Amino acid sequence: MLAEDNPVTLEMVGIRLEHAGHRVIRAANGREALELLEQERPDLILLDMMMPEVDGAEFLMRVKGDALLGSIPIIVVSARSHEDDILAALSAGADDYVTKPISLRELLARIDRALSQGPEPLRVAVQGEEGPVFVGEVKSADPRSATVRFHTDGAPRFAIGDPARLRLSSPSLPEAIELRGEVVSRSESEPHRSYGVRFARHSAAQRDSVRDFLNLVGRRGDFRAQIDPDDAVPVLAFAQREGDSIELAGTLLDVSARGARIELKADAERSLVRVERIELRFALPGNDEQLTLSCEIRHRAALRDGIAYGLRFDPEATPDYLEQQEQISAFVLARMG
Repeated sequence: MLAEDNPVTLEMVGIRLEHAGHRVIRAANGREALELLEQERPDLILLDMMMPEVDGAEFLMRVKGDALLGSIPIIVVSARSHEDDILAALSAGADDYVTKPISLRELLARIDRALSQGPEPLRVAVQGEEGPVFVGEVKSADPRSATVRFHTDGAPRFAIGDPARLRLSSPSLPEAIELRGEVVSRSESEPHRSYGVRFARHSAAQRDSVRDFLNLVGRRGDFRAQIDPDDAVPVLAFAQREGDSIELAGTLLDVSARGARIELKADAERSLVRVERIELRFALPGNDEQLTLSCEIRHRAALRDGIAYGLRFDPEATPDYLEQQEQISAFVLARMG
């Protein structure tokens, strides 16, 4: 998504991004961008700070405080180059800051870097029995507990055994998800402090909240299910190259609700070196139903006996995507348990 109130900049940068292979959602101001986010989930947001109606600072506060939207990386693109402005934007949650006039080559490099790092962890508000609310990141979760990480500066100080309430809220959720539990661990690893929270499970409502929480975690793709090498999952990768059809066999390394990693033979790169998209077919362990997903190749890396390909699922090019995503999410959640 590109949020920019200057129509010339909006069109110029948008066209350049499209030429680089990105699909661009354009917003002429902050309010329009927020409205578009109710229907769209962009991989990344380019944000101008000086916009009418909803400016960049308010946009950052609202998006980064949202349980769902807060995971989207935001790169600020602004004419403000003073150190205080840059630090204020980064403190508000911006992931990067680029000053105008824009070097499009530099901007594309920063976009690629942000996308390669994947989504930020799920954000959750945490409160003790009473007192202030702190916003942290979910680092791990299973049906019994979650680990939440905070930056050391401004992190809470909970004692082992303290009650804790976790709350995830977003306009995208039918209602806020609230979880109650107790602190069971604490660890320090500069610049972070992490707490383990064991969920209380005394009521049907709490069990439903845990289920909704884990489903949200799984659908966002924050956690990946690793495939045991002894339980190899075969995959078929199909691609088009200069009018010719390519079919390659390999194995599934891991999978999430957003994408997968596969391993193909070492000579696969000869066929795929100029290919950016493939169709992936496989069946998850314990399920005979074949999944067929259109994918973008995002990463390539040499392994000892082959090539690993990092793939991002393309919802728009995949028929029945939501049904297939639900099946993958259920598999990931079962592995987490």
